[in-house]
Amino acid sequence: MTGTTTPNVPRPRWWCALPDTASAAPVTAALGNEGLVAARHRSGRAWIVTHSNTPSPQVNVLGAVSVAVPVAPVPRPVALESAVRSAVDDGEFTPLMAATGGATVVLAEGERLRVVADAAGFHRVFVARCVGVPVLASHADVLRRLVDAPVDRAWLAAKLASPEMPSPVRQNRSPFVGVHPVPAGHVLVVDGHRIRTARWWRAPEPVGGLSDGAAELAEALTQAVGDRLGARAPGRASVQASGGLDSTTLAFLTAAADPLLVTTAGTSPVDDDVVWARRVAGTLGLEHRVVGTEEIPLFFSDLDRPIGAGMDEPCSFTAGGARQRYVATVLAEHSIAVNLNGQGGDEVLLAPLAWLPGGRGAGRLTWRTVCGHAALHGVSTMALLGARCRRRGYPAWLRRTAADLRHPAPTAVDLVGWEAAPLLPPWATREAEQLLAGLLGEVEPKPVHPDAGVHAAVVRIQASAYRARLYADAMTAAGVPTVMPFFDHAVVSACLAVRPEYRGDPWWPKPLLRHAFRDRIPAHLLARRTKGHYNHDLYRGWAAHCGQVQALLADSRLAELDLVDPDRLRTELAAFGPSGLPPGFVTDLVALEVWLRDLDRATAPPSRGRACA
Repeated sequence: MTGTTTPNVPRPRWWCALPDTASAAPVTAALGNEGLVAARHRSGRAWIVTHSNTPSPQVNVLGAVSVAVPVAPVPRPVALESAVRSAVDDGEFTPLMAATGGATVVLAEGERLRVVADAAGFHRVFVARCVGVPVLASHADVLRRLVDAPVDRAWLAAKLASPEMPSPVRQNRSPFVGVHPVPAGHVLVVDGHRIRTARWWRAPEPVGGLSDGAAELAEALTQAVGDRLGARAPGRASVQASGGLDSTTLAFLTAAADPLLVTTAGTSPVDDDVVWARRVAGTLGLEHRVVGTEEIPLFFSDLDRPIGAGMDEPCSFTAGGARQRYVATVLAEHSIAVNLNGQGGDEVLLAPLAWLPGGRGAGRLTWRTVCGHAALHGVSTMALLGARCRRRGYPAWLRRTAADLRHPAPTAVDLVGWEAAPLLPPWATREAEQLLAGLLGEVEPKPVHPDAGVHAAVVRIQASAYRARLYADAMTAAGVPTVMPFFDHAVVSACLAVRPEYRGDPWWPKPLLRHAFRDRIPAHLLARRTKGHYNHDLYRGWAAHCGQVQALLADSRLAELDLVDPDRLRTELAAFGPSGLPPGFVTDLVALEVWLRDLDRATAPPSRGRACA
């Protein structure tokens, strides 16, 4: 396995699964350079290989089937054998995934190997062939180094798009040529040297009521938090508490464990995160650590330091990487064994407006509700309904998206679209545009659900989960194991099963969560209607460090790849500020450039004659 570990920068905890074949011996040897065999097939051959810092997988042998859960949480007390039989005999994986909270499950039965990817996409799975042997892994980077996979230039072009890479590209393409992702909600089956994937999960139909859905959410989230607290190593728990509804709920659910609450203060005069977080801490009587604006590094600080060795892809928080490292240091000083983070709450609990019915179906909604959504997003009610009535099917949406990657769609059209339309930044070259359009033309134009509202909700959850996984990897590698219970399988399913109008009330934020915990959290803490953000801090960091960022980009790796026009980039960055470009264009660009440099630092030339070349 090629690659050098960047000094003092730990890698994410990874695992690999190998089929029971003698030809996998060279793969086992190559992985042994930095891993160890954590579980074996009945033949004695290596089955699960993990990074040396990865906790041992949980393994159960049930008749002819061996079951491994490479990562926490601990399987729930259900009839595991019955769940495994349903998976093996009937291809029904829902009971098995419910038992693990959505953690990846690996099944071995003779020469057949199955790896089940969770519905949210938080626990990702990748596959590549090494000396012809299918190798499955939790991280793309370990496979990249195993097979010397080059970076996929077309993927980089797609990653330039904001706010999200189109979901069909994300689900079917990794940053590395020859390394393939297993789509979220799918199972990958290896029979000998043959590989196939099949979908095991479909989103529930959103027909449930508020009361029943709230009861299911309360049970699921309580269980998810309890599982993660129960699976932690000896030590204290913490909650990254913004004072928002999601982290407040996590604080109440962990209160019996006496967690440390940690809040990062912002400099915006309207940022009231600290005020609300202090109210939560005071109500629960918990220790509260506020990371002040004077002590935490500015955005765009220390960009020459890697986020982490072996990160699978550019991290959306790279511009704030120094801040992430500082918070991790604060938590590590308190010997935190598990850190709970509320990422995913917005995406799981809320419903994108693609659910709005068109034509005669609009009569089911009150005029007040439609007007409220329109006002909330700054569009007219008629524009919103008109955009919904004109919306076409998913194949047409993909074609239109591929044909116009330079101009944003009207706000109303984007609000009710199948998913967020990708937009290239002004410095993207014509070559980058053609590469992305080509990818969109190659993908199968099939939505994850025929209903646009369900499709939009699912792909938004999965996009958020992919980003959140990188943050959790960085925190865990820094010594602070971080979990995100809102991506738990039962939590996601409970929320998606509720009618969208009950999940997205323009007049009352997050009604499903409020209803679920109204008897456990005081009303005054559920009354918050504001939401903090760090844009003010972002521009403050830019003002202090724009010279260093521009110096970094003067030697742009993306320009070398003909994906970025360096002259246009310099012009646009010179004018960057609160009234100009969307900040996501700049932070995504910085993330890409830093990640490509990290790859340069962490990769050694291939060894001649190496077994997995």
